[in-house]
Amino acid sequence: MIQHEALLSPAPLYDDVLSLPAAPFEENCLDDLFEGALVDPRPYQLRIASKAISAFEQHRADPFSELSASAASVLIESPTGSGKTVMGLGIAQWMQKHYGLSVGWVAMRRNLLQQAQEENLRRGFDVKLELISMFDKNPPKVDMLIVDEAQHDAASSMANLHCSVRPQYILGLTATPFRSDRVKLCFDTVIKDAGIHQLIQDDYLSRFHHFTIPEYTPEAVAEHYARSPKHWGKSIMFFHRRQQCDAAQVALAGYGIRSEVVTATSDRERQLADFIAGRTQVLINMSILTEGFDCPDLQTVFCRPSSRACTIQMCGRVFRKHAAHPFKQVVQCRNTPHPILKTASAAEQYVWNGEAWRSLKMNREISKISNRTRQLIAGAEVKLPKIVAAARTSKPFWQQVQERF
Repeated sequence: MIQHEALLSPAPLYDDVLSLPAAPFEENCLDDLFEGALVDPRPYQLRIASKAISAFEQHRADPFSELSASAASVLIESPTGSGKTVMGLGIAQWMQKHYGLSVGWVAMRRNLLQQAQEENLRRGFDVKLELISMFDKNPPKVDMLIVDEAQHDAASSMANLHCSVRPQYILGLTATPFRSDRVKLCFDTVIKDAGIHQLIQDDYLSRFHHFTIPEYTPEAVAEHYARSPKHWGKSIMFFHRRQQCDAAQVALAGYGIRSEVVTATSDRERQLADFIAGRTQVLINMSILTEGFDCPDLQTVFCRPSSRACTIQMCGRVFRKHAAHPFKQVVQCRNTPHPILKTASAAEQYVWNGEAWRSLKMNREISKISNRTRQLIAGAEVKLPKIVAAARTSKPFWQQVQERF
């Protein structure tokens, strides 16, 4: 079921498409996917892009098809750092090249639109893009609409945009669709491939170390950072309330550490520029940096206690790879509802014991020793006392009775 009016009443296709049967879609015509772009697509990116185009193509051939593979609207769900922008541009490039479609790229924030256009030009996709804010009152008409951070697609502003633009095709990009039930009602099909754990194992996302602290308060988090600022490096701290953010900033200032509180009304562009340039050591926020902020040399995320979806999005900020930091760092409270370890395995785990960090690696070593000990015991020859051995070698009583009769 499609929720938005724009999808309930899709824009009509070209007249010649309606009057003439479309040529059957062949998979080998995707050989030119990503052609000419300065990118070496990863295997999962090719799989996802191919599935999305195939769904659009089958819908184009038969708009009224009830086949599950046919779709006028597709949601790509892929982790932060997996290259969703590259996949979206690759799909847009192919559709524009083969059918001359006009393409619009829509996002809530201007910096996301700027990032998409910069990637478009830097990577050589050269897609003719209309950059559209989700809040534009008079958005341009386009044939294909690409929605960045599509978890917001269930919002009324997004529904109004669909109704105004009325595109033939809609492509959504998201890392974690929070309102999953509502979001998925807005799309004909959802495409998933590799998750965070698999992408880390395949070396597409950064490996990480996990640190557990007893309590997550502004003062405690600031104190942990101040003990070893060089170890934590560039860091983002997440808190639930603005008062906690301000308290953390005051506490960090007391240790001589430069930090900024990022809010919806702060000068975010200047704050992010200072952080990237190294003039600020720590960024503090509630949730505004869970979207649209990319800093590959970010080293640590201090993740407030949260649900699975929020935790994944907060931790996702630090999983982008950087040559200078082979292991990123995630700090969580022991009482958090969702330790990121439930989603992805850490290379190392540490727990604060009140005085120092205790590595859990020793537990694994002890486990290995225990396994080897059990194997040695199982393979050892054991000589039992004669009385016990006689009882063990004699036949069971019931068998002795059967033999007598």
